[in-house]
Amino acid sequence: MRISAPAERYRDSPIYVANEQPTEEIRAWAAGKPGFEEIWIDRDHLGWITVAFSVDAQARQAELEELFPEVGVVAVGVDWTMAELETLQQRVSNEIGPLFPVSSWTSVTQGVVGIGVGVLTAERIAAIEQRFADEPICIEGADPADVPAAGPQAQQGEGWRLLADEQGAGQPYRTGIASDQASYQRLWTDIGLSGDPPPVEFQSEVVIWFGAVYGSSCPNLRLDDVVVEREKALVHAQIVLVDPPAACTADANPHAYLVALERARLPSGPFAIQLGADDPPAGVPEERTLVDVDLSPPGAVAGPEDVHPDPSLPEPFVLESGSTIEPGFDYPYRLSVHCGIGWLGRFNDVAWRADVPDGALDAVPPEWQTAVDTSESIELSIILRTDPEPVIVATANGHTVTYRPTTEVPPGCV
Repeated sequence: MRISAPAERYRDSPIYVANEQPTEEIRAWAAGKPGFEEIWIDRDHLGWITVAFSVDAQARQAELEELFPEVGVVAVGVDWTMAELETLQQRVSNEIGPLFPVSSWTSVTQGVVGIGVGVLTAERIAAIEQRFADEPICIEGADPADVPAAGPQAQQGEGWRLLADEQGAGQPYRTGIASDQASYQRLWTDIGLSGDPPPVEFQSEVVIWFGAVYGSSCPNLRLDDVVVEREKALVHAQIVLVDPPAACTADANPHAYLVALERARLPSGPFAIQLGADDPPAGVPEERTLVDVDLSPPGAVAGPEDVHPDPSLPEPFVLESGSTIEPGFDYPYRLSVHCGIGWLGRFNDVAWRADVPDGALDAVPPEWQTAVDTSESIELSIILRTDPEPVIVATANGHTVTYRPTTEVPPGCV
């Protein structure tokens, strides 16, 4: 549970929407006070500053109200010190680290030491509780029922067999296909696989490359299946992470899987290949390979011009309500105007209301009306500004509407 002050200490203003709070000024003041432990921004309370004290929090609250009457800031009393939390975190690393992979952190907003165990097995939970039963800890991890079961790499599945499984080979976020011996040899060489290519019966099979990706702290990938979705004309892998840790590093390392897939399983006509069922992530359109010919007939061959990336990727980025945006940057945003332009959406944990008279909230400015499409939406350009006060300016057809943060609850739209 997040630490916060009593509700009566919060006001409806100021509302902070980015990082414009005078946090460092408050930190400098608090650092000289007895029992100062930590400071943070509370996005659940309009971005106000929270200052934690292990002694005399009531007195500090009174001082804050006197010295910083216009600032959104509260003092809270805590029953811990940073030194205690840091010592506890070190104990967790020393005592649990040798037993199984673990990550730990201090959560000042909750006053606990977080312990990430990857998978919440009964054995891991028991080991922690045996050593830290009475300590302020919070154990986090995945439900064993929601993660792949441990086990070896399957060598075959329904209509496919594994030709190569090599960590570090090829490139991440890539796919490819070979439909005859010559293209198979080229693919094998291009990926950089070791040894000689296993035999393939190209009358009845094609070869597909899945260039999977893993973070260096999460290398335990496993290819569980090759899925053919005929109605979508799509072939993709089902690749899982076995015994995942609490978090994975963000570096992208390659793991090459090469499979022989029965032609009888292929979609009839052109099809696509990608790593998973979902579209490739932004920035790696090379993950999807398009095959422009029907390879399901026995011995059919795709020429080099028939196999290529998808030119329609990536899809243009469009911001969604609920996102966090930075001041000064131009974002594309699609606004539904079915019920007018009064409410822009929710950004940086705050609702934004048009700075227009109440009677105009349900209307669409004349300058915007020609930009409304058949789905009753408008493509806007929005920019967050925080100086001299927080606003979002939304522009279409050269006309700008200003939106301001509010604690009001947007009305329903039917």
